[in-house]
Amino acid sequence: MTIDSTPETVRPPVFLGCFFAAAALVIVILGAVFFIQFLESGANSGQVTLDVPDAYAPGNIEYNGQHNFYLVRLRDGSFLALSDLDAANRANQARRCRVQITDLNGALAVPKETLAARMSDAARGSSVVLRETCNGAIYDLAGARLDADGPNLDRYPVSVSKAGHLLVDTSTRTCSQRAAGNAFSPATCK
Repeated sequence: MTIDSTPETVRPPVFLGCFFAAAALVIVILGAVFFIQFLESGANSGQVTLDVPDAYAPGNIEYNGQHNFYLVRLRDGSFLALSDLDAANRANQARRCRVQITDLNGALAVPKETLAARMSDAARGSSVVLRETCNGAIYDLAGARLDADGPNLDRYPVSVSKAGHLLVDTSTRTCSQRAAGNAFSPATCK
């Protein structure tokens, strides 16, 4: 009589293999869903999705600190997205002072009447301005420079998505400057 001394090979149950295959499929599907949501959220594309237009009252200004811009709804109902970094601070890598909302009746280096007279048509009658504290530059709610001639605040395109939400494209800037009586002369972005 011979005794076979080879050990019997034990195969894992088929159930265990099916479980791991199903788990891998679930992970792939969840990864695909996350990736699609990530792209649609505007991450790394410059598209910032905001609330529906009716959520913003005419004359309203709201700061989006996560993406560094001001969303302005002008009195006529149109929208602007203004960079919170003016040209002087964009050029200076060492120091970056961002513009902040300031009451027009507050302590400003330029008389209130002078600022009000230089406001663009879109911002005329506003009681607030945007002020940069390092250099003292002052801008109206449409982004026009008020205290001197020079670069205005950069604008980002604003549109409405298919779902009815405002979209701001921070990957594209439009630049202008106040010069020779024109509040928004086209300028090259730097």
